[in-house]
Amino acid sequence: MAHDPTDIAGYLDGAKFPATGGELAGVAAGNGAPEDVLTRLRSFEGRHFEDANAVAQALTQGRD
Repeated sequence: MAHDPTDIAGYLDGAKFPATGGELAGVAAGNGAPEDVLTRLRSFEGRHFEDANAVAQALTQGRD
């Protein structure tokens, strides 16, 4: 997935942290995130993120 961290931050606008991947997928869906981002966020369901930077890092590194 090749998404700019700025785009990812925009998809997470309004998210309350810490949050799980599933919670963040809901926020991102409401902010118009593409399906590949939503799928990846959902794959992080059991993981808690402290901030948007941690999410962007996980998404861009392609690991959970």
